[in-house]
Amino acid sequence: MDQRGRLRINLSQREFEVEGSEDFVRGFADRIQELLDLFDLPPAAAVASDNGPGTEANTTLGTFGEFILSLPSSSTDVDKMLAAGFYVQATSPDDAFATGDANRRLTEQGIKLGNPSQCVKQSLLAKRVFLVSKGRYRVSQPGRAHLRQLLGPAIPD
Repeated sequence: MDQRGRLRINLSQREFEVEGSEDFVRGFADRIQELLDLFDLPPAAAVASDNGPGTEANTTLGTFGEFILSLPSSSTDVDKMLAAGFYVQATSPDDAFATGDANRRLTEQGIKLGNPSQCVKQSLLAKRVFLVSKGRYRVSQPGRAHLRQLLGPAIPD
């Protein structure tokens, strides 16, 4: 029986995704690399835009839209809220985020969560975030590790 394989693309990170049997995916790998080499894309850290709300760039994460849309399609609402919280935290002077701020960023990108507060509570229970002060949270090391699994090495330690 063939193993399932997956190949994923994110142009800002020079990634492409194809899903199918392992042999099917292998058949695309070289052609996709050649195609990506045709694009002379800047590194993700250098990408910046000011075309609307939520598009200012964090120097290492790119714009919020690019960052959040690089999540895999299988991401849960909890994952999306964790990623949004991480981004807001990275751009916040107190290195923390509020549920409302993270949810507002998601809404600007057309991503609507069923219950944003519950998503944060689930991340609290999983120890992926911790309470800094009333209504302010910070993504923990286990939370960063989880995001690294989803988004790759763009997430700093």
